Amino acid sequence: MLSTYMSYQLIAKDIDKSLDRIENQPTVDRETKYYLENITKVKTIDEFVKNDRLFRFAMKAHGLEDMAYAKAFMVKALKEGISSPESFANKLTDKRYAEFVKSFNFAAHGELATTYNRAQSDVPKNFIYQTELTTGQANYALVEEETSYFLENIGNVKSVDDFMANERLLRYALTANDLYLGDYATEGDPTGAGYVRTMLEGGVTDPLSPANKLGDKRFANFVGAFNFVEYGANTTSRLAVQMGTPQSYINESELVLFKGVPETQRAEVAYFTANIGKITTPGQLISDKRLLTFALAAYGLDAKNEPPERILQMLTGGVSDPQSPANQLADKRYAAFVSAFNFAEYGSAATTRDEATQVTPMRYLEAQTDPESAYFRANISTVKSVGDLLGNERLITYAMKAYGLDARTESRVLVRDMLLGGITDPQSLANTSSDKRWAAFVSVFDFAQHGADATSRAAVTDQTPKLYVENLDPETAYFRANIGKVTTIENLLADDRLLSYAMAAYGLDASTQSNDTIRKMLVGGVDSPTSPANLLADKSYARFASAFDFKTHGANTTSRAAVLEATPTRYDTMRDLGLVKLPAAYVKAETDYYKANVGKLTSIDDLMADTRLLNYALASYGFDPADESPAKIREMLEGGIKEDDSPANKSGDSRWVAFVSAFNFVEHGEQATSFSLALKPTVDKYMRQTIEENAGNTNEGVRLALYFERKAETLTSFYEILADPALARVVRTALSLPDSFASADIDKQVQLFESKLNIEDFSDPKELGKFLTRFTSLWEVGNPSSSAQTSLSVLFSQPVEYGISTNTLFAIQAMKR
Repeated sequence: MLSTYMSYQLIAKDIDKSLDRIENQPTVDRETKYYLENITKVKTIDEFVKNDRLFRFAMKAHGLEDMAYAKAFMVKALKEGISSPESFANKLTDKRYAEFVKSFNFAAHGELATTYNRAQSDVPKNFIYQTELTTGQANYALVEEETSYFLENIGNVKSVDDFMANERLLRYALTANDLYLGDYATEGDPTGAGYVRTMLEGGVTDPLSPANKLGDKRFANFVGAFNFVEYGANTTSRLAVQMGTPQSYINESELVLFKGVPETQRAEVAYFTANIGKITTPGQLISDKRLLTFALAAYGLDAKNEPPERILQMLTGGVSDPQSPANQLADKRYAAFVSAFNFAEYGSAATTRDEATQVTPMRYLEAQTDPESAYFRANISTVKSVGDLLGNERLITYAMKAYGLDARTESRVLVRDMLLGGITDPQSLANTSSDKRWAAFVSVFDFAQHGADATSRAAVTDQTPKLYVENLDPETAYFRANIGKVTTIENLLADDRLLSYAMAAYGLDASTQSNDTIRKMLVGGVDSPTSPANLLADKSYARFASAFDFKTHGANTTSRAAVLEATPTRYDTMRDLGLVKLPAAYVKAETDYYKANVGKLTSIDDLMADTRLLNYALASYGFDPADESPAKIREMLEGGIKEDDSPANKSGDSRWVAFVSAFNFVEHGEQATSFSLALKPTVDKYMRQTIEENAGNTNEGVRLALYFERKAETLTSFYEILADPALARVVRTALSLPDSFASADIDKQVQLFESKLNIEDFSDPKELGKFLTRFTSLWEVGNPSSSAQTSLSVLFSQPVEYGISTNTLFAIQAMKR
């Protein structure tokens, strides 16, 4: 007979082969197949325990085969779960029961207990929870109201005087930059307004301006956004004001807003907008790979193909000199890029200019969201007539899509007649059509009125690409495609999707308002100061009723710019800020996509490659995908959660731990998004139990060694070892301590163990190997090639993974009373 050491080594040195041999045994193979074919059909605890074959397999897998008869005992443990420290399973000193309940957690997961997977179950549940979380926050209503007021009125501000005259707007803008008017009050300037005016009137172009001379850069940021000195009346129409200021205000409010799953391009735009103003040198831009990639892509350049040295040379050379590196290139893409980020001419202010903050995101969206936008801009000026437009399939398709029309379903004859008729005549085909999208489309491409100059107008060159990009949002596309059919209040109330969109644009949640209330507000209009909408302190309804003013405009209400143009633009802005409750149809569509595809993921690369799915997952754990770089996400995933010093565990943010736990490819490999504790892990445990059981039939020492090897990496203290008779026996044998030592004071036992061994060595495969070599050798000395012990005394000295612990026997006895 082989010695204990040799028997152990034969199994442990190639555990995979040992497992394969076990799996191929006819009985094991038969039981495993039955288990896997049937366990997922089990939906309740009663079904589980009544199927004796499944139940015994699961019990054996967890080392509880000897307790398979005690079904009432196990039902109690399963019913109470493990969420509470006071639950039945958690109060038992034998932790096998808690592990068993964790694998078959009917208390927590109900019917999903035997199929439960965090990625498959928790993520969709979390996503829906996040959608409901936003509006419940204490200061949400205030932030939403102030932001709505700002967006509604800031466009009317054309000068410093206008700005200073509206204290509500001024305070909002200051707060967005962590500035407070009263902090600058003096005896001669009791409100602080004079100080703020001085800052605004000085601008930021001059390095010696009042704002730039301050060591605190908050005022420079504020004035950089509201730079009336440089941009004059156009100041407040810029992205830095329209999007940047509300976003900063929301950030200062510390609201946690759920923005759903942004399109990949929108996420990149949000990151760029939030961070580009912090860049003051070419070196800083080059060092932020995400910003640099975005900026280059906006001008048709690929960061992967451009060496940092070349980019630095181009940026440093500027474009003022005709002989600069960028200007000397025949390819003018670099010149366009350097012109936008012109550090050579504007220094640290380069990234606060409109070319960087507004033009670059627009160019990026055109290049990345859809190359059709870039094609449209490049070619629309060549179109001089209706015939030219109809003759270019790509341009006519784009133009019509921007206004919610589908060129594929409309006859070219109809399109031609619409365009030739124009909109000047009230009886033109477009004006008399019940579908108001035609009037909107023809009013822009109005060859009848503007002739060859029609396509050089801003409505074509600027507005059309803007609407096209907005229409990439399915909710906006639906709104534009269908709102023209609405001619009455009742029509609007009848379409939940249109109503939800329209109200959300003005800060209202249709799901919380009755049709009677909405009807009352719309019927009352806004022409009277005493109308129901105007009487409300919250002006959201007044803004909504003003746009959808059926009282004044009747059937023509939805053909007005306030509906067709302003409402989608407002919705788009509010959505990007996180101040729109996501439509049910949107949530369903994203959740359906996630559920249909998450099980197909087999690696971190797969997850990172599917940005729609990744963004959904991030959002479900409360992250804004726009704020998280791919490099950081990958770092978190690749670090796993097993080690205390993994990036997720060290982050101090429990959301990262939860996210990585759900997508734990490090630990579970290809099965991360499909495995269930009730499936493969239970089968794996069954195989390991069978190996140890078979080994124990011929040599108890081998079984103890295999058991210790399996448990070793989870051990953190010697008290855990003493709590498990089998582990304690291994340690006593390895240290040549008599069995009587087990009756000594617990603390003294631990003290001795600590003086002889380092608990951390059990997590080191090399040190563990040395320890188990010592154990098996000493076991052989005391039990020379003996067969398994069978005396009754062994019952309470066997590993707790087999046999019944004293604690459990007492628990069963207590249940009988």
